[in-house]
Amino acid sequence: MDVDPEIIGQIDEIFFTSSATQEFSSPAVREAFRERWLGRYLTHDPDWFYVAMSRNRGVGYLAGAIDDPALTPRFADIGYFKVWASETATYPAHLHVNVLATAREHGIGSMLIARFVDDLETAGIKGVHLVTGRNSRNVAFYQRNGFKPVVWMNWNGSEVLMLGRRLTTSPTQSSS
Repeated sequence: MDVDPEIIGQIDEIFFTSSATQEFSSPAVREAFRERWLGRYLTHDPDWFYVAMSRNRGVGYLAGAIDDPALTPRFADIGYFKVWASETATYPAHLHVNVLATAREHGIGSMLIARFVDDLETAGIKGVHLVTGRNSRNVAFYQRNGFKPVVWMNWNGSEVLMLGRRLTTSPTQSSS
C-alpha cells in the first residue's frame, strides 16, 4: 500500500487509542495484535481500506476484506471463523471500523461503512459481517447501519457476536 508514512502513523494512533483497554506484555505482543487486526488489511486488502480525513489528518478508518475468512488462510488464526463457516458464506466480506473519540458522533463511521457497502455492491459481493462483543456499546451503531445479529458464542471467555448485512447487487453483477 502506497500511503504516506504520516497517515500510517495516524492510522496506528486511531487503532491503538481505540484498543486502549488492551494491555501488551511486550512490544512483540503489541505488534502481533496490530498485525492481526490492522496490518494484514493494509498489506493484503489495500483496495478495501478507507481513511476518513479532516483538516489533512486521519480521524477514522475502515479496514475491510472481501474474502470469506473461514476459507482464507490469512485468517486461520481467528478460530471463530471456522466455527461460523456457514454464516461467513452468507456474509463473506468483513470489516473493522475505528474513529478517534474526538471525531465520533459526526457520522464518520457511518460514512465509511456506506462507502464500503457501495463498493461491495458494485463488486457483486452478497453480504458483509463484523464481529464484536455481544454487549458492546457499538452494537447499536452497527444496527443503525443496517447490520443484524446473526450468531453469538462464548469465545475464549468473552461473548462475541457476529452481525451481518445482506447486500444488493445489480442484475448485471454476479453474486460471488
